[in-house]
Amino acid sequence: MDMDKANQWLMVTSHLGILAGLILVGIQIKQDNELTRLQIFSDTTTSRIEMHEAVMGDNPALVVMKSLTHPEDLTLEELRIMDAYLLAAVNEERRRMVLEENGLQVTAVEEEDLLLFYFGNEFAQAWWQQFMSDGENRENHFNEEMIRRIESAAELNMTTDFFRSLGQRLNIKSTQDM
Repeated sequence: MDMDKANQWLMVTSHLGILAGLILVGIQIKQDNELTRLQIFSDTTTSRIEMHEAVMGDNPALVVMKSLTHPEDLTLEELRIMDAYLLAAVNEERRRMVLEENGLQVTAVEEEDLLLFYFGNEFAQAWWQQFMSDGENRENHFNEEMIRRIESAAELNMTTDFFRSLGQRLNIKSTQDM
């Protein structure tokens, strides 16, 4: 009789072990699916950024600086380069936010606020207002955070002031009047 009870307890225990193992396998599959989804999202974002970089060409620096110093003189082609430049920044930040929210730290050290640098100027703020007025979803959780950060870059001359100060520190004369 005692042997029958011991066998029954062993059978119950083994069934519980099998059930626990199946639950752990289910959790692992769910985690793998989530990581795969995040990898596909990151790969898609990389593809978008590469497309924008192709539009920018090999050296967008002249157009970027022109957008800081004389945005009213930008041609349609230069506006498209700046559009690609800022879209690449928005996509990179959106990727960082999604990965971070899902527990994947993108950088090992505290990262500078790229949005403040990219959007700390009059041109980028005007671009952002146009971008948002063209139907970008304000209700998206990530967009809400980006909207808050970009619109808080209210010091419109931050980017220009940075380069002016750097040039003064290095005694560099610009060919254009900043």
